[in-house]
Formats: sequence, structure tokens, C-alpha cells
Amino acid sequence: MGWFSRRSSSQDTDNVALAAARGQLSPDDVDQVRFLITTKKAVHAVKLIRERTGLDLKQSRELVDDIRLGRYVPPTTGTPLVRRPGTNLAERTRALKAAGELHQATALVVSETGMTEAEAGLFVGALRTEVQDS
Repeated sequence: MGWFSRRSSSQDTDNVALAAARGQLSPDDVDQVRFLITTKKAVHAVKLIRERTGLDLKQSRELVDDIRLGRYVPPTTGTPLVRRPGTNLAERTRALKAAGELHQATALVVSETGMTEAEAGLFVGALRTEVQDS
């Protein structure tokens, strides 16, 4: 039984390290990793993650896989628009998009709907920044 508790403690430490590393990545870093993945240069993407975060090889590969599979959500600290009464998700997302905060808009949609990052990106891309009167 002691073996399992040590193992879960180690896993908790890994999760804390991954969470801290995610906070160190800038939106530009994530965009660069996505570019490297789409150009079939995953090794370079892993190297970039290791340079920026100091993670080991295994954790860096896991983070690259999370980004590739749409499971990575950029940190939402400093989001200029928070939940206010009378504003729905589309209005808040539209405002973020108009302000040029596409990563924040995508993160907001992911956090409130459970969509993957790819689905949320499509949603944000489809939103018009101006609201049309009916």
C-alpha cells in the first residue's frame, strides 16, 4: 500500500510541475509549438517547450501532445472581461475577439462549455465582432 501512495505523490509533483510550466508559456510560444507540430517538426516543438519551461523530456512531450490534441488551454490570467450579470458567453467572447485577445476568447469558451480548444477556436472564429440588429 505504501508503494501506491508514493507513486501518487510523485504523480502529484509531476502535475504541479506541468501546471507551473503551462503558466510560463506565452501565447506566442503556444503558436510556435502549433506551427512546429503542423509542419511535422514535433521534436523541435518539444525542444522549444523544454527551453521555455525547464521540463524534462517526458513532460515536454506530454505538453506538446496536449497542444496537438487540443487539450491545452492557455492561462486566463489578466482576462480583461469577466463574468458580469446580463452578458452572455457570446457577448464576452465577441468583446475579447474585438480587443484582439483570441487566446483569451478561446480559453473562455473552453472553460465555460467543455469544448476542445479546436472547437472553441472555430466558435471564436465564426463570431462577428459587430452585433447585428434584428
